[in-house]
Amino acid sequence: MVGSSGIAPTSTSSLEILEEAVTTILSTLDLEQVLERIADLLHRRFGVERVSIRRILPDDPGQAELLLVRDPTGAGHLPGARVPLPGSAFGEAAATREPVVLADLDPDHPRFREEALLGRAGYRTLVCFPLCMDQGVLGTLDLAHRGGGAAATAWIEPAGRIARLVTIALQNSLLVTEVQRLNALLHRENELLKDQIRETRAAEDHSYYVAESPAMLDTISRVRAVATSESTVLIRGETGAGKEGVARLVHELSARANGPFVVVNVGAIPETLIESELFGHERGAFTGAGRRRAGKFEQAAGGTLFLDEIGDAPLPVQVKLLRALAERRIHRLGGTEAVDVDVRVVAATNRNLEGMTQDGSFRTDLYYRLNVFPIRVPPLRERPEDIRPLTEHLTLRHAARMHRKPPRVSEPVIANLTARDWPGNVRELENFLERALLLSPGPELRLVEAADALPAPIDGGRGGEPRPTPTFDAAVRDLLASTLAETGGRIYGAGGAADVLGLKPTTLQGKLRKHGLDPARFRAERVLRRSDAP
Repeated sequence: MVGSSGIAPTSTSSLEILEEAVTTILSTLDLEQVLERIADLLHRRFGVERVSIRRILPDDPGQAELLLVRDPTGAGHLPGARVPLPGSAFGEAAATREPVVLADLDPDHPRFREEALLGRAGYRTLVCFPLCMDQGVLGTLDLAHRGGGAAATAWIEPAGRIARLVTIALQNSLLVTEVQRLNALLHRENELLKDQIRETRAAEDHSYYVAESPAMLDTISRVRAVATSESTVLIRGETGAGKEGVARLVHELSARANGPFVVVNVGAIPETLIESELFGHERGAFTGAGRRRAGKFEQAAGGTLFLDEIGDAPLPVQVKLLRALAERRIHRLGGTEAVDVDVRVVAATNRNLEGMTQDGSFRTDLYYRLNVFPIRVPPLRERPEDIRPLTEHLTLRHAARMHRKPPRVSEPVIANLTARDWPGNVRELENFLERALLLSPGPELRLVEAADALPAPIDGGRGGEPRPTPTFDAAVRDLLASTLAETGGRIYGAGGAADVLGLKPTTLQGKLRKHGLDPARFRAERVLRRSDAP
């Protein structure tokens, strides 16, 4: 049948129309595109000229928002307009959850608000389909045709099926929009929380790095100065002074704070494994390499790589480190392709790198690459003002780990601890306080039972000469030195110093650092002896 518009419905089955509608809806998640394509389908198949889709506002159920209007006459509201439901045909459909069919529109005697407007625009039939879900009515699909009621009987039933598909599309769109809104909200809250954490840490460095002495406050100021840059940092200081804590502070105050902070103790890795540990390896690179493995440089991508005890790096590894710092790319062990790495390097050492560059045990060019921004962590004996806050902080932390109430720390205890030298620095103080806590079950921290572990007081008060080395320590140092001389400074492998002394290499390295013995010096002395030999 031909309506007054001159457009006849296409001769096709309802199943074909439904299949086209399903394909239309599934072809995109963009609601606007779905609605436009549905409007085009209804126009092509049934000659429907005016298509509008409304969504009932969840925060105001008495209003509907016009999401789409396709009307060649330009009659009515534009998309985005809000229209009240009472007195309208679409409002009636939403209220009854049944389609409302208005045939032979009469603009002079309108039954609903929109009838007069559409009748004057030349439309003769209006059908409003409610878009219903179990939880309620989402909105309406409103179709206006220039044909009369008799012509509408040919397309109302398939149009109703399409309306149910539009309901699903609208529901999915609302769910996607809500998920996106919640994700955006969660992202904003997450970023705000991270900013608050960074600001709190920046404002109160002692919350995880105690710094109240002038010496440490100066160190923290240098950390602040370099943290926001991408410059390589070299942290110098004695064993146990807190170099890793300073490195973490550099990371936390940098733009890379959301990335990983990867720690590598270069001195604790055997020479045979250190290259693979740092740069990774390809499958089959060596016996036991059954698969490709990413090294620490790749694991730290987007974050910070902390190279502790960098002075213990073997010379072959130093060459690769230099290239990695200069080119920001690495080669996996056994690989041929270069791998770009986005990582900031912070290194630390307790050794005299300047002296090592002179004796050839540390590359001069690598030293300059690392020493872009040096930071010195003062030993505990140079910052007695930190003894009190450190003691309180460490006591509180270890008491929490022991699931007990922290004991009170008296002034005599603080005075006793402050008078000590602490050659092992913060690490030694922490270990001692943990032991004292275990031996102080009462409400007050006691040092009597743990006094045998206390370092001797500083002779003549602070600023005097260091205490003499005990005879036992001197004997141990002499034994270590003679063994290093015998093995030419070699630690690992058969006939190495660790093998001769019956110690683990890592244990031996700890003792060497404690007694200030540098294996590189003994290696250099052997080289000199060989060169002087006839």
